[in-house]
This record gives sequence, C-alpha cells and structure tokens, in this order.
Amino acid sequence: MTFQIVPMTPAHIAEAVRVQAQAFTEDLRESPEVFADRLSRFGEYYRVAFMEGRMVGYMIGFPWKLGETLVNNEKFPADLPAPDCFYIHDIAILPEARGAGISKAMLEDAYKTAHRLGFDAVSLVAVGQSGSYWDNAGYVPYTLVGPRKLERIVDIYGPGARLMALPI
Repeated sequence: MTFQIVPMTPAHIAEAVRVQAQAFTEDLRESPEVFADRLSRFGEYYRVAFMEGRMVGYMIGFPWKLGETLVNNEKFPADLPAPDCFYIHDIAILPEARGAGISKAMLEDAYKTAHRLGFDAVSLVAVGQSGSYWDNAGYVPYTLVGPRKLERIVDIYGPGARLMALPI
C-alpha cells in the first residue's frame, strides 16, 4: 500500500491522539493539550502519515539537547535547552500500517532535518518493547548522562526504557 507523509497541523491533533491510543500503552499517552503545546513550539518538524485518506501514524521530533529528555505528557518548559541534536519523541504507527515503510520514511525525514539544522546526532528514548527496533536501526545506548539521569528515564518512561543516540 502507498502512503503519504505531510506536516502535522493543529487539525491533525485529534486523529494523532487516536493513533497514539492504539499504538502506546496508557502510561505513555499524551493529552491533546500537550500535543497542541508541542506543535505550537516545533510543529514545523512534526509529520503525519496517511493511507487511503486515513491517518495511520505520526512522528514528533524537534531540535533538543543530547542526553536531555522530556517528561511524558507535560508541556515544554519555558526555557528550552540549547539544541545540539534532533530528538525523536514519538513515532506511532497503527498496527495495520506497520511494515509499509512509514517509520523508515519518517526517520529519513528526521535525518535530513538533523543535517539541515547542522546536527550530527539523533536521539530518542526507546520504550517498552521497541528497543530491538532501535538497536536494528543502528541506535546505541547513550550513557554519558550518568546513572541518576538513566534512572529518571526509567521512572518517566517505564521499565526497559533506554536513552539512545545515532550519529549521522
């Protein structure tokens, strides 16, 4: 099946929340208000994927500080860190659309954006059972933040959560 990836707009938030509800466990979901806050700050980097006219996935990514993470379901802080990488906060794909190449296309978009912004790394937090996907994509654990930070990531994102990075 073919798909189309377009920039996310405020009109996509309700559908993105629906996709999120099917892709993530409840503890990892974010409210429409958090989506709107994040979209208002960095929306130019957010993408949504459609198949046959229906949203089947999205990616939230933005310039950020390597080793720093967001608290899930909280708005951005007033003062943002000086960015030195592109951070992928979410890639959510509906189960029936997985395997169509959407994640790969969204990642390629993120890598191009990182290059355009002058960054040489992409980072993310692998959650739940997604760690092997990111391992296979070439990401490696980012441990230069110290044990307290790594413990905080597990507290925020759940057991098995790993801060990961990919040099590009």
